[in-house]
Amino acid sequence: MLLVDAGIDYDLPEGGSTWDALEAQAGALGFAPSDVRVVVVTHEHIDHAAFAARWAALGATVVCGRAGVPALRRGREGVEAQREPRFAELRRHGTPEALVEGFRALRGMRSLRWEPCPPAALLAAEERETFRLADRRTLRLLPAPGHTPGNLVALVEETRELFSGDTVLPTTIPTPGLHFPTAVEGDPEGDRWPSLPSFLRSVGAIRALGVTRVYPGHGEVIHDPSVYLDRFEAHHARRGAKVRAFLAGTEAATAFEVAKALFPRLPDARLGQAMTEVLGHLDLLEERNEALRETGEPVGARLVRWRLERAE
Repeated sequence: MLLVDAGIDYDLPEGGSTWDALEAQAGALGFAPSDVRVVVVTHEHIDHAAFAARWAALGATVVCGRAGVPALRRGREGVEAQREPRFAELRRHGTPEALVEGFRALRGMRSLRWEPCPPAALLAAEERETFRLADRRTLRLLPAPGHTPGNLVALVEETRELFSGDTVLPTTIPTPGLHFPTAVEGDPEGDRWPSLPSFLRSVGAIRALGVTRVYPGHGEVIHDPSVYLDRFEAHHARRGAKVRAFLAGTEAATAFEVAKALFPRLPDARLGQAMTEVLGHLDLLEERNEALRETGEPVGARLVRWRLERAE
């Protein structure tokens, strides 16, 4: 039996844990967790990957994108290893220290558990791209970096049904992130991985697959995938145009100044998410040679401002 995504690990308010609930649901469907031999993890986030070690202990092979393997090996430690680099990045791009400290105080997902998965149980999807299902259909794993560096999707080739993880969602626009892959591996000084350019390319590649139905990581089945792919691309086209228009009206600006201009009434607690998206669009403009980043002096301060590349 093959399972898509490992599951989330926390204690339920009414008693027991999410694993207890999972066992009960499996029993109601007529199988036991030990029947699962392969677990495909769509991406290296705690709500999708936390039970990887639990499945491995039952003998399952855990498959994920190659870039996600270090995160599954470290579990919760990998999450924590990226916290300080993220705060430092927000400071570099103009976020006031009081706001950074406010983000630090947010509890977020700290109540969630994520045990490291034994390396011997992990298999990179790039080494095993297809699986033959019981009904003789083929499940193909496809890299779809963006939501995370190791993000992947799984396509049933014969029916064009897609298991999308968080790449396509019915109730929200999936977000890019502030990813520091080297921090997960123990080097906190590495650069941030620019996620939005890859995310947009991945969505474009999914559109080309001719998907008929999407089984998302959250929410109900999507029966009209093109509507949600259109929505994603239209959202980022509009947001990118606003970022560009703001830069066109100023000599140079920090990402925080852009975020405050675009979201003037956004509560402080949500400005971190806004900064993530703004940085994604600045990355996109930089990739297209439409914007340049400037690092201020002294070098130790490393405050980054962005300016639009203007024609001579």
